[in-house]
Amino acid sequence: MARVLITGAGGFVGGVLAPRLVAAGHAVWGVERRERPLPEGVTRCVADLADAGAACAVCEQARPDWIVHLAAQSSVRASFDAPAETVTGNTMPALHLLEAMRRGAAPAGARILVVGSADAYGVVPSDRLPVREDAPLDPRSPYALSKAMQEGLARMWSQRFGVDAVMTRSFNHTGPGQRDAFVLSSFARQVAAVADGRAPAVLRVGNLDVRRDFTDVRDVCDAYVALLERGERGKVYNVCSGRAVGLRDVLETLCDIAGVSVRIEVDPDRLRPVDMPELRGDPGRIERATGWRASIPLERTLRDLLAWWSRVDAGASAESNGGTA
Repeated sequence: MARVLITGAGGFVGGVLAPRLVAAGHAVWGVERRERPLPEGVTRCVADLADAGAACAVCEQARPDWIVHLAAQSSVRASFDAPAETVTGNTMPALHLLEAMRRGAAPAGARILVVGSADAYGVVPSDRLPVREDAPLDPRSPYALSKAMQEGLARMWSQRFGVDAVMTRSFNHTGPGQRDAFVLSSFARQVAAVADGRAPAVLRVGNLDVRRDFTDVRDVCDAYVALLERGERGKVYNVCSGRAVGLRDVLETLCDIAGVSVRIEVDPDRLRPVDMPELRGDPGRIERATGWRASIPLERTLRDLLAWWSRVDAGASAESNGGTA
């Protein structure tokens, strides 16, 4: 069994990945900058990885065989409001972890999975879809740029210093536990509130005329474990379903599942400064290397997301009413 260090273990993906690793018998440490709940069985490391010494210290404490670097400012829209903080905050922790590995703070043979984003591809012409890993990067937001920089550092440290780094360009993923700052989770929360009678039948949305490649977070976590086990050092892998779906179609499916009819209102605050008509990935490289393939149907993901928001918000409503329904 492996010793695993997960940065951002209390976040959306970490909250799914860490319990899976614990259940499989791995020893898991979770790094967070502040005290917040971690999955059961995860040993807490409180550290700010923007500090090089802190990155070395947590590696020396956990002595990991695997490092999964998830921690990031992950909102494209927020990255335009705070570009310097996004680029610095997303880049320096990755650099410090790579340096800690190079300097021997982690055991010899340790592997780091640096989780990037398909947003680094930028606007891809329709005749070049699905996009493969050999496509040029053209980041169009500070967030996308920070992820491209992360990947570049990991590749350099792998090639120049022999650090065992594997990188991903992860496409959109969603599922229970995701914040409503992200599009499908926002849709699901609003639809669940309408279905439960807690909100009027009006949904506030951004641009619905785009198509995205969505994967269930549970499939994504399986992909990350597969890459830790069988990915090739220095390689980057798309993590995606290979299928694109229109946001308007997804919203209609959510409403059908919930049995509601709604009025749509476009909220200017939900529009991105830069948006691409379609982004769809080619998962061939990860499939060939590991055998992984996305398997959870989108409809199941949407049902689980609706049910999760219904439970969460119903519980919050009951708590605010003194524990009564």
